[in-house]
Amino acid sequence: MNLSKVKAVRMEAIAACVPQNRIDNYKFAQEHFSEDFSATLRALGVEERHVAVKEDTTALTMAVKAAEKIFEDGSIKKEDIGAVIMVTLSPDCLMPNNATYAQYLLGLPKDVAAYDINHACPGYVFGLWNAALVCQNLGKKVLLLDGDINTKYVSSWDKSTALLFGDAGTATVLTPDPSATDWYFSFSSDGSNRDAIMMRLGFKYPIRKEYLEYEEQEDGGKRRFIDMEMNGKAVFNYVVDTVPEYVRELMDELETAPEEYEKLVLHQANCFMLRKLAKILGFDPKTQMPVCMNKYGNTSSVSIPLTICSELSEGVGHILGIGMGAGLATGIMDIDLSGVRNFGVTEAEL
Repeated sequence: MNLSKVKAVRMEAIAACVPQNRIDNYKFAQEHFSEDFSATLRALGVEERHVAVKEDTTALTMAVKAAEKIFEDGSIKKEDIGAVIMVTLSPDCLMPNNATYAQYLLGLPKDVAAYDINHACPGYVFGLWNAALVCQNLGKKVLLLDGDINTKYVSSWDKSTALLFGDAGTATVLTPDPSATDWYFSFSSDGSNRDAIMMRLGFKYPIRKEYLEYEEQEDGGKRRFIDMEMNGKAVFNYVVDTVPEYVRELMDELETAPEEYEKLVLHQANCFMLRKLAKILGFDPKTQMPVCMNKYGNTSSVSIPLTICSELSEGVGHILGIGMGAGLATGIMDIDLSGVRNFGVTEAEL
């Protein structure tokens, strides 16, 4: 396995933003499907979702609002930021990147490094790793933005995705600190099954009129060619059969055990699947595994920092974080959150 060790960096602040608009998932299911989805929703664990309603709201909008919440406090100065990195699968446009525009919107120095990372489910772990390495190298604070507006390309009549996804954005500030506890990261990627979760928007599939038309699926649902599609069984098998091997390798390398972690922070994909993964790894789902997807749904890469903002407001130290899914890829992080300023979750008219 590849193991990356990052020294002298700590998380200084974190904040999240979601749209005020809430969707009652049980009511939504009744309005869009003839079948009774009550049992499915109990397994998914998604009771409601926050979905943007304004046409001009984007992933960047929400991430920037989260960052503004941090800067409003005044303890972190914009002039101290040396880089801004944004993780997203839903950028405002293909070019230029979101991070460059975030520099302008937030009034950050013009000499900041600004770039995007295109990733989904495990994206926050990849982004945090990048941000930590940049922070370590530059010796300056780094702003990590993570946002996705999944619902713009999720069909409301797709039985595998319609009841699952929500919109959100987060901001994380890392700062150099010689006394900080070492962080560890490990990653894996297997593109052979990349179509398990896919959104066909890109240069390989130039926009055609027929791509915008809804087509009926084998299960009776409907979606457009450009909408997200997911093979739930393939993703489930990957998470419960393959991901535990990667996690055990990391824990064996670090000589850690489940009881040494205060929390297991997982990508909020599916509550039934998360509980199963936690038990396989030897963690207690009730006491060690915080869950926020009951309130926000699956927010893609945003779900890990959103869980921290929503469920760990009291503050914790040593955590194990796992992002797994689209790619198919996995990102694992062994980090310490001691001392982080958690600004929680802001709801905005978006």
